[in-house]
Amino acid sequence: MSVAESPVNDVRNLSYAEHFIVWVMRTAISCAPECRMIHREFTHAFGPHVEAGAKAFERVLLALAKGTRQITLARPGHVHMTHDELSLLALFAAAQGGDEARCLAHARWMMGKGRPEPLREAVVDLGILLERNGRTFRRAPDAVPPEGCTGEPARLHAV
Repeated sequence: MSVAESPVNDVRNLSYAEHFIVWVMRTAISCAPECRMIHREFTHAFGPHVEAGAKAFERVLLALAKGTRQITLARPGHVHMTHDELSLLALFAAAQGGDEARCLAHARWMMGKGRPEPLREAVVDLGILLERNGRTFRRAPDAVPPEGCTGEPARLHAV
């Protein structure tokens, strides 16, 4: 199967920024945030803003830790992403794209009953730092009504 034919949850289809977030989350949780590989990759991801990137990433982890929802991550090196990893990527894409409403909605989902604002703010900061170094997330397409939809409210008919 070629990369073009790979499923949507395949890490081989990700941009650098997307792959970095999935990889660093998995690696930080499974080894330790002090891991040398993480520090080396932060240099590639953030360029001269390594310290700020590390602090913003730490804020993301701390915010997620305060959430009430259990988040499932795959092990490092696993080709397929979990639904939660895909949700994290959607959160980062919305933040970097300036879509405040979508970003907050994704943050609420990730946090469960926890406050979503600290996560949203940390993700926005991390996205800005990545973008400064040319690392971008793909944007979600705008919602398009189904073909033939006239925009009228749905009507229920009792049978």
